[in-house]
Amino acid sequence: MTGLGILDGRNSAARVGALARLALPPLALLFEALEAPHSTTDLWFGEPLLGLMIVYAIVSAVYVFKTPREVPLAPFAIADTVLLSLLVVAEGGAVTDLRYMLFVPVLVAVLTGPRLTIGIAALSLVGFVAASIVHPEFGANVSWRLLAVHSLDIAARATLAVVVSVLLTRRSERIRELAESRRSLVTQALTAEARARRELSYVLHDELVQELLCAQQDLKTARRRPEYVDRAEAALGSAVQRLRHEIFQLHPHLLETAGLEAALEAVAAQQGRGEGEPPLIAVAPDATGVDDELLFSLGRELLTNASRHARAEHVELTVECAGDRIEVCCRDDGRGIEPDARAVALADGHLGLAACTERVEALGGSLEISSTPARGTEVRASIPDRRREAIAPIDSPAAPPKGLTRLTPARRAS
Repeated sequence: MTGLGILDGRNSAARVGALARLALPPLALLFEALEAPHSTTDLWFGEPLLGLMIVYAIVSAVYVFKTPREVPLAPFAIADTVLLSLLVVAEGGAVTDLRYMLFVPVLVAVLTGPRLTIGIAALSLVGFVAASIVHPEFGANVSWRLLAVHSLDIAARATLAVVVSVLLTRRSERIRELAESRRSLVTQALTAEARARRELSYVLHDELVQELLCAQQDLKTARRRPEYVDRAEAALGSAVQRLRHEIFQLHPHLLETAGLEAALEAVAAQQGRGEGEPPLIAVAPDATGVDDELLFSLGRELLTNASRHARAEHVELTVECAGDRIEVCCRDDGRGIEPDARAVALADGHLGLAACTERVEALGGSLEISSTPARGTEVRASIPDRRREAIAPIDSPAAPPKGLTRLTPARRAS
């Protein structure tokens, strides 16, 4: 393992702290060399303490980088803060520039989260105040006002470090959630693919093949009894209709030949069977293009969920262009979605909406669900408009009309 690889994985925070600790003695010498003369005198134990810090930094670095066990950062951060506070006492108290070094353990603690950052920040502030007060010349050559100003400066820096730690922790949690979601999706996708192949095999074998065999037998019988011709024709018609349905589920050829709106209307017609009114579909002419396949997959999933799971009587799906983004919105008056329904569906192997969310976010888009139980659901997805060809100006004679087409109910499938 070379380069920055030694800072990855286990004990990464402790290793960063060890490297920062090794830099403290040279940094202290640099501060002393550049420090302007001040009113207080240095105490006798400053140089021995600096030597102790060098030994401590080397020993702790060897231990942290060599040990196979997990090393917590907190004990080292506390020891660093205490040693630096003693060094502040030795080098003049509140007036020394070495007080800025108390911020180093706080910065390292940011890597572990807000809790340790707050603790080390508070300890650094207390250590500075205590180091300033116990210095023999405090009160004579150093005023309380100067101590208050420097304390506020340290407190402000510490507060900023805590805020950064909170933001980093939230970001890390979000990244962890996304990584777990993607791992789960990959596993579930493989299972779903195998299940889909198995279901398709069952459909072809148990339904279509049987219908075709019956039709074949009827045709043979029809040589003697002509009435079996009607039965064979009906069986062949049912088989053809079933084949078309399965082919459409595998790949929507209608999307390539007739466009996005026609393909979504075909899905809506299938989902609209029953007593409820057929879904309303509207696709703006300027919203189609490069990502039609993704828009179709998303629209089909939303229509299927509204019909099959939400049991909605009224469903409305729109696809429109909003600035530099394309938005898909599906509204229904169904039974709504429970807050934890998506996680439960993913755990049960239902990947539809989760997979669509991953595909949308992979393109830099977003998918938001607004739902109230028993009061319907609104799902709004937004993706960047990635069309390569420029859309014709509005006043061009050849340009298609802007905006949504009229909402029309999908024709019911016969």
